[in-house]
Amino acid sequence: MAHAPAARRAVLPDLLARHGYRLTGPRRAILDTIAASTAPLTVAEIHARLGTGLADRVSVYRTVNLLLKVGLLRTADVTRAGARYELNEAFTGHHHHVICQVCGRIEDLDGCLLADDLLARLRRQVRQTMRFRVTEHELRLFGLCRQCQA
Repeated sequence: MAHAPAARRAVLPDLLARHGYRLTGPRRAILDTIAASTAPLTVAEIHARLGTGLADRVSVYRTVNLLLKVGLLRTADVTRAGARYELNEAFTGHHHHVICQVCGRIEDLDGCLLADDLLARLRRQVRQTMRFRVTEHELRLFGLCRQCQA
């Protein structure tokens, strides 16, 4: 279940504290930047949105890696522009992405596009043919964004 934006902000210090970390000003700013974005961001994009003086790019990399380690962030995709990060699905809800093959733009799709019966069939087939138990899934659709089609 996804947390509302205000609830996200309230639980972050506790989640970091449980792992032995403090929510410093730069960490808060990085999390707020990612939470405010409508699409997953690269480290360069996060750094650019922070403005000057708050955190250098190395600090953004370190913070992103820390937030991945403690489970607050997830890697949404890796494109030519680099890895893109977003809040973990516990905060955003389960969703999928569309990715432009020309410019690398990535956008969220609302909710899960796979019907429950289709997902159940896929899990069953994978379990039977590969003896692999699927615990979660991710769907990425590739194509051309509106700007690249023009």
